Amino acid sequence: MRHLALLATLALFACGTTSTAGPAPSSPVASTQPALPPLADHALARSTVHAAVTDGLGVFLQRVEVDDQPVMVGGKFHGFRIAALRDPDFWAGVDLKAGDVVTSVNGFPIERPEQAQTAFDSLEVASQLRVAFERDGQPHELVYAIIDGR
Repeated sequence: MRHLALLATLALFACGTTSTAGPAPSSPVASTQPALPPLADHALARSTVHAAVTDGLGVFLQRVEVDDQPVMVGGKFHGFRIAALRDPDFWAGVDLKAGDVVTSVNGFPIERPEQAQTAFDSLEVASQLRVAFERDGQPHELVYAIIDGR
């Protein structure tokens, strides 16, 4: 379960914008967080990010599933592999999919639950969401500006 908390941090950042993963079971818990389209390409409304942070990491984690074991490189933690993204509408437009390995969020490591919580909470005041991940062994980064006033 701790790995879920760690990866969840990454997913929240892309709230309202998603994955190319196939359909996954819907979440049984309703959220006050709307699935809004991004303001512009690679931009998120501050109000949407605030709603996600207010709902909490637990609610967010219901939208992402990671492998049971973290990805290790050279005997050290490297990241968490996404097993599935639930709620396709929530993830629409976000370039993450099953098999991607999330390595950090906004520069924060995500190995331990408290690190994931710190990364998640930092979104409340962050000017952007940055999710570092690997796909097929190649590094990638999602970057979304967080825009005030909406």
